[in-house]
Amino acid sequence: MRNLYKIVVLLMLVALPLAACSPASDAAPAASEAVVDFDWDQDYISEVPPIMMLDPYFQIFGQSQEPVPYYYEDAVKLAGHSCGATSGAWTITRKALEVLYPNGEIPVRGQIAVEAPGAEDEWFVGVFGEIITMITGASPHTGFIGAEFGQTDQVFVRQNKMVYSEEPTEQMPPQREWIFTRLDTGTKVGIKFNLVVITPITTPELQEMGKKMAAGEATPEETADYYVYWNDRAKFVFENADSLDGFFQMTIYQEAPITTGEAIAEVNTAEMAEGFAWDQDYITEVPPIMMNEPYFRIFGQSQEPVPYYYEEAVRLAGHSCGATTGAWTIARKALEVLYPDGEIPVRGQIAVEAPGAEDEWFVGVFGEIITFITGASPHTGFIGAEFGKTDDVFVRQNKMVYSEEPTGQMPPAREWIFTRLDTGVKVGVKFNLVVITPIPTPGRIAMGKKLAAGEATPEEAADYYEYWNDRAKFVLEKADTLNGFFTVTVYE
Repeated sequence: MRNLYKIVVLLMLVALPLAACSPASDAAPAASEAVVDFDWDQDYISEVPPIMMLDPYFQIFGQSQEPVPYYYEDAVKLAGHSCGATSGAWTITRKALEVLYPNGEIPVRGQIAVEAPGAEDEWFVGVFGEIITMITGASPHTGFIGAEFGQTDQVFVRQNKMVYSEEPTEQMPPQREWIFTRLDTGTKVGIKFNLVVITPITTPELQEMGKKMAAGEATPEETADYYVYWNDRAKFVFENADSLDGFFQMTIYQEAPITTGEAIAEVNTAEMAEGFAWDQDYITEVPPIMMNEPYFRIFGQSQEPVPYYYEEAVRLAGHSCGATTGAWTIARKALEVLYPDGEIPVRGQIAVEAPGAEDEWFVGVFGEIITFITGASPHTGFIGAEFGKTDDVFVRQNKMVYSEEPTGQMPPAREWIFTRLDTGVKVGVKFNLVVITPIPTPGRIAMGKKLAAGEATPEEAADYYEYWNDRAKFVLEKADTLNGFFTVTVYE
């Protein structure tokens, strides 16, 4: 695999979900356990050049001082399939970032705001938005509020930097314009994606065949033809994005300052990505969660279980911490109950009830990671189109349900409820993050602000890196042994 105060207790509760620790004597899982021999059935999925991104969180947490590669296959795993929309959302983002950060300058996550051309549950706006959020760090209400880091610099705030319309715009898809703004310079660009020109053309007959595929009724010959049709549409986007006039329409509303990126040499993203390694080894040593994805099967992208890696969740969250490892472990423990005895979990077959509103505490931050793994999306998820009309497993929208109002619960009492929709089995998982050590004392919180402001000495930075990542490792190493750390309740 290529290479997330009431005195001290309340202080802990505010800062904990962003971090995690472990004694040096506890061994991390061996790297060999964390790599699965897996290849996509469609080579192009792993051949798309990555988008290199800087994330200030990776830097201040000692996880990477270099640009981090974001891969198309990350977007495919998040969406649950590769298609003309997935490749389109990827390309919209790439093109926008090339304008905002010209001359080879590396884009910065958290430094970008995005205006979506519609409501989050309108058309496929939210499906595009989830991919754009993953790459840019611009999150809707679910995003990280930034805590002490965001109080120091707005680049660490991710919440509400992806803004959906409150009401549907009812625009035709080719007229929908995604607006990207670089917040430090004011550079603004709009991108329209005329997906109508994609070939092969989607016909009523092909839509009926999609239903047949979803029902498992297609012949081998029909199946082979459908695989070609579906993946050729995704490949069409990549192959024609920079050459087909009118395919992607770009409008620059505010040009980049003349000095932006002026002295930066051209970079080879593939070469940069090939040489990338996390500064914290544990990020790649977490065993993956294997998932079956019905879309991968009917689109000829994988007939086998697909590994979902912790480092992919880290890229999505923008850092590794006690919340990232906590959300990962909540999902893992729930899936082990829903799918016992080694059965592979099925994306789309799982519904999740979140223990709070999407912008309350860090509920949405946890939710984004759980959505990535399970396929259970909130309003932004895929409605399923013709496939969802055949089988509800292909519907992803509204399978992650947040409370309409804040619950006001203390973090250790928050329970995530997972339901397996085909059997009705239901399990609740609570995460008592208060027990994580090292404790986030007022002094360490102040040091976090100092790191975010770029004012820490090398020695202070090194100590903070150890503190922060030890908290993350604590969750991974104690999740199955520390009594009361994770509480699992089987309801059905």
